[in-house]
Amino acid sequence: MTSFVQTEGAFGSADRRRTAIIIVNWNGWRDCVECLSSIVGGGLLSEADVWLVDNDSADQSLEHIARWCSVPYVESGWTALPGVVHADPGLGCIPCRIWEANGSVAPAEPGIRLHLVRSGGNLGFAGGNNCGMTAAGPSRYDHFWLLNSDTVVDSHALSELTARLDLDPGVGMVGSTLLYYARPGKVQAQGGGHLDEALMQVRHIGDMTEAAEVPHDSSALAQIEARMSYVVGASLLVSTDLVRAVGMMCDDYFLYFEEIDWAFRARDRYRLAYASKSRVYHKVGASSSSVKSEFSLNLLYRNQVRFAARFLPQRLGALRRSLSWELVRHVLKGRLMQAKLVARTLADFDALVKASVLPRASADR
Repeated sequence: MTSFVQTEGAFGSADRRRTAIIIVNWNGWRDCVECLSSIVGGGLLSEADVWLVDNDSADQSLEHIARWCSVPYVESGWTALPGVVHADPGLGCIPCRIWEANGSVAPAEPGIRLHLVRSGGNLGFAGGNNCGMTAAGPSRYDHFWLLNSDTVVDSHALSELTARLDLDPGVGMVGSTLLYYARPGKVQAQGGGHLDEALMQVRHIGDMTEAAEVPHDSSALAQIEARMSYVVGASLLVSTDLVRAVGMMCDDYFLYFEEIDWAFRARDRYRLAYASKSRVYHKVGASSSSVKSEFSLNLLYRNQVRFAARFLPQRLGALRRSLSWELVRHVLKGRLMQAKLVARTLADFDALVKASVLPRASADR
């Protein structure tokens, strides 16, 4: 779990920014450009800076993104989406800089609102976001907005998130209404997901409901917030107070379960909230793969054990039985790769539990 290394005086108080938008890229610069275009076109750089972390891409992502910043353009294939405004190609160069990550707060440079950060390796989702938050620095910002590279944002998406967080000092994380990019009338998640502790399974709240049916009245939103076990990481606003109090994401997950781990570590101090009018369109899987690879499925099964061992050890027996039934189902359906991964997880179950010691929370220092 990454710590902050503080650099005092990097920003003067007059230049303090409310929000740092953290985007992690891996070989997906085209998605990043569309995401950035919606951020710039929606006017979000007036209230936020962008810290885009590249996880050792092999496609020269940062150079392509910097080239777009010098001459912004709109691709003909981009889908027109309600509430999304793209950057005007005539606006001219968007100042940006490329930084090399070194585990400390990046030096400030006046007028630069878009920072491109080389992480130095593939750190995964959690590690990449931690790298971005470290480079941005908590003393400069009130909030971090973790945003997937394969998203496109409504021009009011950020202001709705910050308004919800500012409304209640007890809230530490806020989620958006995630909509399917290819089916913008359908919801992927209403803010977050729910953990069924009996089955040890997580489900997005509101998945595949109609966008027109998303509630905005306070009583309905309160019911959704009461069900939320975590905020979906595709659009997650977190206060820097929470980050200082409980630390950043646990990067030993690499992928999957890092959001719910973060929420569980903070649950005794902070609540989760949902800004239903914050709309973010998600391509769902474009930043990794629409079909889970053997690598990602292996992480999914093993991280399920890791999370349960840390927070719900009383459910480990139930989880072992659930994985055993999962193994049988995969075998019966001829899914041999999946069966192999579940069998490997079951074989390593006790070792995974023993190794899943919760890292000590790291404060800003």
